[in-house]
Amino acid sequence: MAKYLMSVTQDVEDYLDEIADEMVGLSGISMAEAVARINYEWGNQSFKEEDDLIFHELPEHWAYVLYYSGTVPYWDPQADRQQWHPRDTPPAGDSAWTLE
Repeated sequence: MAKYLMSVTQDVEDYLDEIADEMVGLSGISMAEAVARINYEWGNQSFKEEDDLIFHELPEHWAYVLYYSGTVPYWDPQADRQQWHPRDTPPAGDSAWTLE
């Protein structure tokens, strides 16, 4: 089984890996959960173009978008991070969970 549910090029897969690594680093979740979050939110997308919009933001940006609900000003060192709330973890048994 592939790690990512969506259709991707090798460059996109590498970029998704960078996003997952960022999520692990910022939140302490497992790699399996980070990949599941990507699959859960983007599993129906197709990332085949080298100029896809995904590349218009840094992996750090997408990690925050995928981990937290709502918009969080992660770039602002004065931001009140206690007001940030993680999105729900994808449900156990969901097809988004491709890693153990």
